[in-house]
Amino acid sequence: MFALTPFRNNLPGSVRRSSLMDIDDIFNRLLWSPDFPATRNFGNFDMYEKDGRLNVSVEAPGINPDEVEIRISKERVHLKSKQKEETEKAEDDGKIWYSKKTAASFNYELTLPFEIDTDKAEASFQNGVISISAPRLQVSESRVLSIKKS
Repeated sequence: MFALTPFRNNLPGSVRRSSLMDIDDIFNRLLWSPDFPATRNFGNFDMYEKDGRLNVSVEAPGINPDEVEIRISKERVHLKSKQKEETEKAEDDGKIWYSKKTAASFNYELTLPFEIDTDKAEASFQNGVISISAPRLQVSESRVLSIKKS
């Protein structure tokens, strides 16, 4: 019950959190049901700039990297994957074995904090994490134009 009260920051030993974080947690629990455990880890991402490059890492456990579509523009990254389900049935010495594997789908669109050079963007996949790296778009310096007289 304390998690629903906006004054829980005053409880001894509690970590100070904003009321908006509590509301966000409530909605996350409602949207990500325990019936769909494969989708619970999606949505976690990191975005940072280092050495003039924007780096984005998105957690995608259980996803085949060949089935991920990444669309990138100067100001957005869009990642999409469809749900895939595999069912297998085998017989061994009169026993029937069943196997069912499901990979959850996702559809993300991230707005970038600055424009990037899409021609030099790179993507990789390792240990269930999609990593995207692209350099900051170099905007040419402003210059003074002279007016031509006709």
